[in-house]
Amino acid sequence: MKAIIILILSLTSVLFNLSTAEASWLIDARKYHMSAHMENSCQDCHENITGQALHPNPAHVNKKLTDFFSIDKCLSCHDDVIEDIKEGFHGAKKVKDPNKYSRCIQCHQPHYQPRLGDNRMGRFDPAKPRHEQCGACHEERPALPVFSPEDEGCMACHRMVGLGDPEKEENIARLCLHCHAQKGTPAQKMTGKSVPLINGKGYDATPHAGIACTVCHPQAPAFKHDTQKPGDCRQCHLPHDEKVARDAHTEVACEACHLKGIKPVRVTESKTVVWERDPKSGETSRIHDMVLTDDEAACRRCHVKGNQVGAVTMILPAKSILCMPCHAATFSVGDTTTIIALIVFLTGLILTLSVWLTGSLPGETVANPFYKVFKLFWSAIRAIFSSKLLLIIKAMFLDVLLQRRLFRQSKTRWLIHSLIFIPFVFRFSWGIVALIASLWKPEWDPVWAMLNKNHPATALLFDLTGIMVLLGVVLAFIRGTIKRHDEIPGLPEQDRLALGLIAGIVVIGFFLEGMRIAMTGSPDGSVYAIAGYGVSVLFSNTSGLPEVYGYIWYVHAVLTGAFFAYLPFSRLLHIILAPVVLAVNAIAGHGHGRKKDAQKTLSN
Repeated sequence: MKAIIILILSLTSVLFNLSTAEASWLIDARKYHMSAHMENSCQDCHENITGQALHPNPAHVNKKLTDFFSIDKCLSCHDDVIEDIKEGFHGAKKVKDPNKYSRCIQCHQPHYQPRLGDNRMGRFDPAKPRHEQCGACHEERPALPVFSPEDEGCMACHRMVGLGDPEKEENIARLCLHCHAQKGTPAQKMTGKSVPLINGKGYDATPHAGIACTVCHPQAPAFKHDTQKPGDCRQCHLPHDEKVARDAHTEVACEACHLKGIKPVRVTESKTVVWERDPKSGETSRIHDMVLTDDEAACRRCHVKGNQVGAVTMILPAKSILCMPCHAATFSVGDTTTIIALIVFLTGLILTLSVWLTGSLPGETVANPFYKVFKLFWSAIRAIFSSKLLLIIKAMFLDVLLQRRLFRQSKTRWLIHSLIFIPFVFRFSWGIVALIASLWKPEWDPVWAMLNKNHPATALLFDLTGIMVLLGVVLAFIRGTIKRHDEIPGLPEQDRLALGLIAGIVVIGFFLEGMRIAMTGSPDGSVYAIAGYGVSVLFSNTSGLPEVYGYIWYVHAVLTGAFFAYLPFSRLLHIILAPVVLAVNAIAGHGHGRKKDAQKTLSN
């Protein structure tokens, strides 16, 4: 039983403690008062602190915790431990190599080490819940004991308090600004030789002035201070949607755009864009001034000629609604190409509708086109909110998505249409889900995987669907050429302009993808973009790609706009009209199923 209890307490110690590499300068008073050292004074183990000229000492913060450890401090109270280790055991564990037990803090966190004495284990029952046995390991108290005046002087800086507690901000600021403020103290003068210092008044005007330093710098209050990793901005901030950031920027650190006085750099191994700064002695740090203006100054950090992060030199607009059939785009219509294309597209639709509305509706004598539009709209609303909705859904799934009617007419035509149509449906669905989710639940990681062009699934699926579209266009051209001699005179010819626009959009899209992969150093996951990665090999040693990329991007955008503008005047208008006609037929009872039933009735 005793061995089991010791094992449980040892596991509790592991759960409560931090590893040596993460040993913090801050102390949780609750855990400390439960520990074996709760009755000790800070000075019992840190007696040399009061005699130091500087505490904290900037010369020590980048050292390791083990650089300050001396086993003699532990042996002053635990001298029997060495004797036990020499005899081959330590607690309930057999000792094979005594040399591995020379640094106690590799396993024990002095501030949180639970009691292991018999006087604290006698009342502990492993069969009962721990929260019902609070007095088994430590004395039960209604409140935490008060520190001695001497120890309270230490805890004024070293106490860890809860998030959002004003006391925390004050304590953390006192600790950090001891070295990092610009007030001319010895510690600050030493720190100023390696990093710019913080001006107190200037810092108070920054966006994060009221937040504890450790929110953004969680590893700051610990040894190995110079190797700390920055915090994650997303713990408080949601990522920008693509309409704001022009692109998902999934491989770019927030600080690369928002921090002042830094330079964006690309990490060779991960291919991500992070930041670095060139600290100069005597300068005032502006790194916390993160307010961005509405201009493009932040974008120009990367998007400039000669940049070293693989960014295109042009600041391109966000992908507009014209891009939605192929990409995770945005609900934006601000660029010139989109505006012109939409004007022509809507004009073509209006002309088409004007032809449709020249006659009168069944049972109606009113010829006013506005009345007919209202009547048709009202009929559609009534159908959606009626039992006929199931007929519409069935028609959309079987005859529009799966193209059942076309399959029965010609399997060759069905294959060609499916190779072109289904990839567009898939890419549109993927993009619209990713867009809406990024606006609704931007904290979901899968959303950004869907927007990340280098994610293996996204890269593979989008390249496969692009290849399918291109293959479908090629087969359509071949079939159109073969069937041209068999066509009945007077029938309209194949709309090769529309097919050519689709092919051009896809081919240039693959070239853009290959250029992007080459410019950014072939990021992890980009190899799954089988077509784009293959193209990137052609550009692997090509200079000037960032300067050329923007022009080719605009060619891609103009072709897309031209396709949408031409669509209402082309033979591909059925992409829009066919779903409407099939839905109307389904509601009116003229669907394929009912025709078949009618034929059966007539034959009987």
